[in-house]
Amino acid sequence: MTLESQNPNNPIAQAKSADAYRDPSWWYDIRGFFILMGTYQVMIWTHLAFFAKNLGNKHLEAAIGSGTFLALTLLTKKILGGKLPEEIIGIDYAERMLQGAQILFKSNKSVKLVQADLGNINYPNAYFDSVNIAHSFHAFPDPGKVLKELNRVMKPKAHLYVDVLLAPRGGCLRRAIATRVNRFCFKKGILARTCDPVTTKAQFESNHFNVINSYIKGNTYHIIAEKD
Repeated sequence: MTLESQNPNNPIAQAKSADAYRDPSWWYDIRGFFILMGTYQVMIWTHLAFFAKNLGNKHLEAAIGSGTFLALTLLTKKILGGKLPEEIIGIDYAERMLQGAQILFKSNKSVKLVQADLGNINYPNAYFDSVNIAHSFHAFPDPGKVLKELNRVMKPKAHLYVDVLLAPRGGCLRRAIATRVNRFCFKKGILARTCDPVTTKAQFESNHFNVINSYIKGNTYHIIAEKD
């Protein structure tokens, strides 16, 4: 595992890291599990099975965070008998989160961690075979810019898997729980928006992705997109 910083003096990135992600990575994982259950309302193994399907030979984990979810995704892929990527690039702007990922992947030579903005990825055109955005799309300040940049670094016909947080749905109790959790996330700065399926799908298509499959489960809009 290696770590590099493409934007070490970026004041915007530093401010975001200090504010929304100032907690230790282990606390973020614990808190994140309950947030995931409360607001996405999809069981953790369902998320893992979804993202484990999209691990190409050169894989980009967009907004890797503490790395815990990627580690579990790789374990899921291994249990299911699939081939693991030879090269994994994990990008995040939050230094505190990457500190946790450093510890987690310190003996994994296939993983490279990069502190950078996903709107400005320092990799060549058509480099990655697959890209996953797990539990992060809702936090991007400019998701259109990120999608445009991801499209650039993906190979033709490469797949992008994303879980998008929707506004609270379902019965009264489920909506009440999700609404309360969302308010906490807005206050902490780890949630910028909730989305709707129609607008989100159009956003992917306007950035040269072909949405080959999409479905809603809980408060989650799952998207499988292909670079056109």
